[in-house]
Amino acid sequence: MHAKREGRAWYHWYAEDDTPAERKLILKLDLLIVPYAVIAYWIKYIDQSNLTNAYVSGLKEDLGFNANQLVNLNAMYVAGAVIGQLPFTFVFPMFPMNYTIPALEAGWGVFTLLQYRAQGFGELMAYRFLVGIFEAAFFPGVHYVLGAW
Repeated sequence: MHAKREGRAWYHWYAEDDTPAERKLILKLDLLIVPYAVIAYWIKYIDQSNLTNAYVSGLKEDLGFNANQLVNLNAMYVAGAVIGQLPFTFVFPMFPMNYTIPALEAGWGVFTLLQYRAQGFGELMAYRFLVGIFEAAFFPGVHYVLGAW
């Protein structure tokens, strides 16, 4: 039999000297911010895989893709994501996050939804680049918010 460990738990949700009000605030923040971040990451992951699903479901024929244009679309998205992370990392401390993250999420949503209207490869490429730019801000933004508390 294993000996039972006494004393400290394997996790430390609160500091020992936190007041009940501080503990309540920490719990409230964790219950608001973390689920929002998880759901938003999940939606962004679905968006990334949906381009491939759309491609095999008729996007290739509808827009007349040839050769490796799907790879170019994915590369344009990654280029936007990489280019966007550094500037947004420096911008976040200058603006209130309660406005910045929702505004960037709205921009991401607008350009994600506009992709259905694309009439050609170039237009879809521009939308994917802008989706990458707006999505790039989410990763450092959530980490900034989580680190601020």
